[in-house]
Amino acid sequence: MSRSKIALVAVVFSGCADLTQPTPAVQLDARARFSISAAATEVVLPSGYTSVMGELNNSFPHTQRNLRYQQVFLGSDLADPTITGVCLRRDETFGGASSTQTLAIKLGPTSLDYTSLGSVFDDNYSAPPTEVFSGEVTVPASSGLGTPADFDFCIPFTQSYSHPSGSNLIIEVVNSSLTSTGQPRDACGETAACTTSRAFAFSASATTAALVARGGLVMKFVSPEPPAPQQPVVADECRNGGWADFGFRNQGQCIRFVETGFDSR
Repeated sequence: MSRSKIALVAVVFSGCADLTQPTPAVQLDARARFSISAAATEVVLPSGYTSVMGELNNSFPHTQRNLRYQQVFLGSDLADPTITGVCLRRDETFGGASSTQTLAIKLGPTSLDYTSLGSVFDDNYSAPPTEVFSGEVTVPASSGLGTPADFDFCIPFTQSYSHPSGSNLIIEVVNSSLTSTGQPRDACGETAACTTSRAFAFSASATTAALVARGGLVMKFVSPEPPAPQQPVVADECRNGGWADFGFRNQGQCIRFVETGFDSR
């Protein structure tokens, strides 16, 4: 399906098509949120779209009111089992005005994948999901012209999620907003690289999906910043192989750091 066809469906159904700026744009609430910084660990899923744009675009679930939505990704593509935020990528063709939406987001494990995601929402999980965010978000305006690095809409979580090894990942979004506004973001379709599928229903309280289909949003999952390297305080900490504990390549490099503050790791 071409992008132009998707845009037409979105117009006819007022944002109800199943497929459709640099600073994270999220309205803060009273709860603390994890930061999304340049030093954070990030992974784009499906991984085949890390450096290329998707073939399609999608306004579900972030700007479609009264929607329950699940999307499954391969857990083997995650860079870090701890996830603290998610970002969507600006589409290169279609955009829209800024809007405020009310979202609840859960992450959870599944034994299913993009070929086997089911229509019963709760049955798709292999263990209870974790609610990682609930509240209002500001979806930034976009005029299209997105690039592979242009993840302009980020939601830092209020609760981190730890993904169990050996399982795939489901992200669930319930949109309880009063209006649909239809700002599409980058998505992929039925290609070999598009290792994701989605299930959704036009009711925030639905238990069963109205449609399960291949494809979905391209998402960037954010993990905590790596810990700062340990620092030696005295030269003796660098001797007898201690330099390796601090990430230095040799003893002299470590001692030079202690004596001069010059860090050449």
